[in-house]
Amino acid sequence: MKFVLLFFCCSLYLSGYSQSLSEADLVSRNKAEMVLGDSLIMNTVKGHDHIVFSVADKYFIVLLKKQGSFMEYHIQLDNERIKVLTDTVVQLSGELGNRIFDKTMYKKEFITFDSDFYKSGYEISSGNITYFVFKDKEGERFGESRLSMLIKPNPIDSAIYSYFVKRIMHYSKSM
Repeated sequence: MKFVLLFFCCSLYLSGYSQSLSEADLVSRNKAEMVLGDSLIMNTVKGHDHIVFSVADKYFIVLLKKQGSFMEYHIQLDNERIKVLTDTVVQLSGELGNRIFDKTMYKKEFITFDSDFYKSGYEISSGNITYFVFKDKEGERFGESRLSMLIKPNPIDSAIYSYFVKRIMHYSKSM
């Protein structure tokens, strides 16, 4: 009986600190982790704050702040094959650069259409599915979300989200 009671208490404790993710949410997270696990990317982001933004779990932007500059990778994931399409140093305005890598700009929980954030609904939702996550130096996640390309309201700051959408669109022109 003590074992059953202990198991029940542990289950309640753990459920309060974990969020169950759908299979689709896990697919997006796992594909982002696959991209981050690529040897070039892994060695670059290790020990640095970085952001992953993807569209359709296929096209990724990885942005990191490294020694005062910003490095951006455009990556394609196709049948579990990772191809770095471009890597470039990008210029971000001081304000945008500071906001993008400010943890307090992001919600702590994983946001999807089923989250409390959207319990009263949304005005607009259109386009491919996107995935977003800010990971700090320790690997802690902030602002993690899986939503559509155009979404209102958006849990991610509009200037930050617009930056990534514009960059994906820029890269898509050259493909």
